[in-house]
Amino acid sequence: MSGLNFSRSQLLLDTEFIRRYEAFSEEIPKAVLRAASLTSRWLRGVSMAELGYELSIDNKALRSRFRVYKNGRVSKLWIGVRDIGVHRLGKPVQNRLGVRVGEHFFAGAFISPMDSDELLVWRRRGKSRSPIERVDIDIADDVDSIVENYLPDINRKFEAFFHREFKHVLSLAA
Repeated sequence: MSGLNFSRSQLLLDTEFIRRYEAFSEEIPKAVLRAASLTSRWLRGVSMAELGYELSIDNKALRSRFRVYKNGRVSKLWIGVRDIGVHRLGKPVQNRLGVRVGEHFFAGAFISPMDSDELLVWRRRGKSRSPIERVDIDIADDVDSIVENYLPDINRKFEAFFHREFKHVLSLAA
């Protein structure tokens, strides 16, 4: 599995504002865990929606590429950035010059299910009949730019989620 792995992917949240609530030492960890989880889910939702809009792909095709993992006190968002098959862009239509999928055209391509329930788009690698490859599009750069756009908002969203969850935890304790 190929995931988004670059040095900026290990983002640590700014939690200095939590020191104001030191008197509530039992309630703070619960609120922090919930806020971190909600922040990861928020980033998953907005980045998945924006990527789907940019590439004209429905969220069903992207859902398996965005995973939120919770491990104790850590919440992580994993994003798969491998190439995605062009059959996910829409219904492929073949003509004598190639295949049109959505607004994209792939010259010299053809449609065949090839051990799948879906109509996949393929292209021959050479002049001979046998070496074929599935036609894919690269999404790594798009995912990287989308996540970079939302990185400045993460601390603000975490703080908003923390305040909401802290109020909720306090209301349950009272």
